[in-house]
Amino acid sequence: MIPEIISENQLNALKFVISTLKKHKIAYHITGGLAGNIYGSKWPLHDIDIEVSQKDINQVASLFMPNIIRPLARFVDNEFDLMLLTLRVNDVEIEINQVEDAFIFTADGRRVKLDTDLNKAIKKNFFGISVWVQPLEDIIRYKELLGRNEDIKDLKTCLQTSHD
Repeated sequence: MIPEIISENQLNALKFVISTLKKHKIAYHITGGLAGNIYGSKWPLHDIDIEVSQKDINQVASLFMPNIIRPLARFVDNEFDLMLLTLRVNDVEIEINQVEDAFIFTADGRRVKLDTDLNKAIKKNFFGISVWVQPLEDIIRYKELLGRNEDIKDLKTCLQTSHD
């Protein structure tokens, strides 16, 4: 049975992308809302966020060419400044960004370089899929910089539960 936190389409899209990355030996980790869900949060999942290294980003773009809806390019908005491509798989948006040279704009307007390390990823089992996930403490720090207080509260509950 598929849980309420992820739809069947989202789960199938995740399986497709992760199996492709594994097949081509591309290091990655899941971040964003799905990472929070993997750690136990219950917030609704809008898209899937994955990070890969600069050395692999062009190969990733090539592997998923038929699914690309936003080509690999610098993406800048009020929260992010990073290299990003967006896929659509099973009507699910998947954002894949490059970990190097990635910045966020904090709640008080500062531009801060993200200190993301794929080597710190944690292996988790998520509904039968073995996935690499950004450490929960790193996700909390990122959410604190963005000023997402509700997310922080939820994630700290997950952190407390994981240490009990």
